[in-house]
Amino acid sequence: YKRPSVLHSIRAEPNLVRKFLGTGDCWLLFDVLFYGNTLFQPVVLRTAFGAEAETIHKAARDTALISAMALPGYFCSVWMVGRQSLRYIQLQGFLAMVILYSSIALFFDDMSGHQYLLLSVYGSTFFFSNYGPNATTFMLPSMTFSRSCRSTLNGICAACGKIGALLGSIIFVTAAQTFGQMIVFWSCSFLSLVGFIITILCVTTNGSHDGNVDADPSNSSPPHSQGIADGEERIPIVVQTSTNAV
Repeated sequence: YKRPSVLHSIRAEPNLVRKFLGTGDCWLLFDVLFYGNTLFQPVVLRTAFGAEAETIHKAARDTALISAMALPGYFCSVWMVGRQSLRYIQLQGFLAMVILYSSIALFFDDMSGHQYLLLSVYGSTFFFSNYGPNATTFMLPSMTFSRSCRSTLNGICAACGKIGALLGSIIFVTAAQTFGQMIVFWSCSFLSLVGFIITILCVTTNGSHDGNVDADPSNSSPPHSQGIADGEERIPIVVQTSTNAV
């Protein structure tokens, strides 16, 4: 018996397009948001505190505050994985980011006058990134694709994430300088909404579309190929137990 190639296994993967949309596309969209906003932090800090008032010491303090708000998201993810499905964690993360980014875009001018309110709402986007897609996008590919092509497709999904990170790091600051910061936050809200919709349509509760992620869809060999040759007879083994007391 010759094991099928990886390419054959990928072609034989059930619901391949839907699975890839739920894993690779969500990973790409999220990394655009996450890495773009990471590099966008100084712009938000200058808006909140002013370019003159924002010294290196204050910038480091405010960045540490945002990181302190984001870090508990990782612990929440670790705590809730197994208690909540990956689909639910990813959905609530994207939905929370839709609400938070929309709030910043709508009330950006008002929040700019309340520095720590803007910082708190903006920092909350990182919390729900970590307690959301930043945890699930790494795990979903390995729980979605079949064993015969899982590692290859997982690598392709990870590459999509790197493309998203590159796009976010290039586009965000340039877009803010060209179109204004509110357009950037509206764009973040829209991308989060797209991720939310894709998660609803393309990710199932347990991370698998077919119920058995360990099944090999390309392996259709008959039972005798699993170690029983043609014409070989099964010999039953009878184990007798004694009821006599020792």
